[in-house]
Amino acid sequence: MPDDKSADRQETSVAHDALTIAEALGAASVKDRAETRRMGPEGSAFFWRTAARLNFAAANEAKWLVYTRLCALLTPSSATGSFHDPYRPFGAVLADGGDATARLDQPAVSEARLARLLAARGDARLSALERVVRSIARDSRSMDAVSLAWAVINPNGQEIARAYYRRLDGGPLTLKKTPTETE
Repeated sequence: MPDDKSADRQETSVAHDALTIAEALGAASVKDRAETRRMGPEGSAFFWRTAARLNFAAANEAKWLVYTRLCALLTPSSATGSFHDPYRPFGAVLADGGDATARLDQPAVSEARLARLLAARGDARLSALERVVRSIARDSRSMDAVSLAWAVINPNGQEIARAYYRRLDGGPLTLKKTPTETE
């Protein structure tokens, strides 16, 4: 188990990298965004430039690649800025589909689908995350970039579930401190 200082450094690093990618995509060319939305495991020029700048550990490149593709899916061609909204945790957006004021008779992402996402591991989890982001990106493109990054990096789905059910039950939408455990 990492010590508190190590966990704080990791949390700060993930937040910094997540926000840097989201902001860079908001300022990227239409071509870079499109290539990044379509990129496979080989990456895109935008991803590799960003990876070089942020100096990702080789062991984490695949997860950051998925995160970058998810950011590109949430950043429309016409965007003039980032999709990042620090008050819209990823789990809450799964519940309300991006409408923070909606009355939720039925969640945007069903509880059964959420359970499958949270239970998935490895590549299956990354694929499930991409499918769910694609489904909500049609209607909403505003969410907390850091909580999305943690959803990709951290296999523990507790924060996603907490935010989802807090929103589903009509509770407050404030973000808690993000988990620091990684694979």
